[in-house]
Amino acid sequence: MKKLHTFNIIPVLVLSFLCSFTFAQDDDEDTATDKLAQTGMKFLSFSPDARAAALGDAFTAKTGGASSMFYNPAGMARLEGMNVVVGQTQWIADISYSAVGFAYASNAGVFGVSMMNVNYGDLQGTIRSTSDSGYEDTGVFKPTASVFGLGYAFAPTDRFSVGGQIKFANEALGTAHLDADGGSEVLDMSTTAFDFGLMYQMDWRNLMIAMSARNFSESLKYAEEAFELPLTFRMGVAADVIENLSVSLVNEHPRDYSSTTRVGVEYSLMNMLAIRAGFVTPTDEAGINFGVGFNMAGLSVDVAYTDFGAFDSVMRFGVQYTL
Repeated sequence: MKKLHTFNIIPVLVLSFLCSFTFAQDDDEDTATDKLAQTGMKFLSFSPDARAAALGDAFTAKTGGASSMFYNPAGMARLEGMNVVVGQTQWIADISYSAVGFAYASNAGVFGVSMMNVNYGDLQGTIRSTSDSGYEDTGVFKPTASVFGLGYAFAPTDRFSVGGQIKFANEALGTAHLDADGGSEVLDMSTTAFDFGLMYQMDWRNLMIAMSARNFSESLKYAEEAFELPLTFRMGVAADVIENLSVSLVNEHPRDYSSTTRVGVEYSLMNMLAIRAGFVTPTDEAGINFGVGFNMAGLSVDVAYTDFGAFDSVMRFGVQYTL
């Protein structure tokens, strides 16, 4: 029988405490404090990785390479060598997301760099007017958003992994016209945010227990209104239920909407082909997710499909290389 060292018990206690703290984030029905859809820079909670998206973002307890920085930075602690990942998503309303990640394993741990850029396209600006139409054009503008992150993860024991990331985010939304007298303000906002995560692996069926917290930051101001970043806590588990078949489960508690449950299933065939499916509940329009992955000689290509109800379906594409 393997001896269970005291140091290995500490992460379990920490995870249990954080789980209790996370569940405590639920709003109290008696005090009627529900505050939904009141955060800004929502692109910081976007899922750019095709593999993770195919699993319904039930990725908190899954190990990976550079893509882990977009979900749980502790997930890249077991990386050996170097990993590069590139992702592209054509989102609804002609919005596109591009993401790049790089991770390198050294004797001192795993260092990573992540980047994501959002292209919202060209938009027509308007302002309220006393004209017959009720508005006036203010010209075409092109809002943009981007984030650059520096991550680090390490495994102090053969069971426990920890990771963190500092992110520098910017969002330029054009010019806000505050009143009819011509008052305006350029909406170019920048901030620093932090992510961190923990993972603990058990002996039984490679059971992994994990948690992550993303987008810790100070509040910002949008024109005349203050807002918070989309702070999100996630608790997750993943296990190999049978040979080549793994199941992952995540309970998500975001700041700006009700908690969700995410379930992902991944089947691997000869380490060359992966078939994935994911489900999220409750959700407004996003439905079930599907995806496939092809791997050969360290090169992986992933594709994910998300049904978006009344909107067009969403496709994500990703390529990663491990050396």
